[in-house]
This record gives sequence, C-alpha cells and structure tokens, in this order.
Amino acid sequence: MRTAIFVYQPALITISTSEHDLELCGMDAAVVPLSGGSQVQSFTPGVYKIDSSHCLEVTGDTSLFEIVTARKDNDPSLTSRASACFASLDAVALQAFLSAPDAKQVASP
Repeated sequence: MRTAIFVYQPALITISTSEHDLELCGMDAAVVPLSGGSQVQSFTPGVYKIDSSHCLEVTGDTSLFEIVTARKDNDPSLTSRASACFASLDAVALQAFLSAPDAKQVASP
C-alpha cells in the first residue's frame, strides 16, 4: 500500500501498523522509522508518505489532515483540498515524491 498524508495544520496523528521497519517520509521532513503497533507522531504542515505491504490505520483530528491510500503500483492522487493548499509545490516534484518506491531519496523542491 502507498499511503499519502496531507497535513494542513500542526497535528498529532496516530499511525497503527502490524509491520516493522516502515518509514514515514516527508517532502520537507526527516525520515521517521515506524515499528509495529500504534505510534503518535507530531506533524507539521506538508506532504508525507508511507509505503507498506498491508493497510495502515491513521487516526487523529481529520480536520487537520487527509489520507489517500493506493496500491503500490498506483500513485495516490491529490484531493481538491490538497491541490489548493499545496498549490505552491512543484507539481512534478510532488508527483515524483508520491510515486517513488523509496520516497525518502527524492529531493524536495
């Protein structure tokens, strides 16, 4: 699965997974390792991604963020809110970040 998280305001978000050795990758943030179980992460506004083999559970105040999930062979698409809020981001760099199998190695714009 490829899970994109579009964060619009600072938020505490809980990520629950049964997998180990996952990474939370942000376009403008350091890579954060994720292990199995539930973990609360502090997010700043931006675009984040997690590649996993199984579904994740992502919870928190959903007025502060949106989640788009796709199979690994498909890229998550932008919601209308994300398109409006992140209009200043380079569209090519954003698409490259969302589609890269190892997003942490894609340079941010």
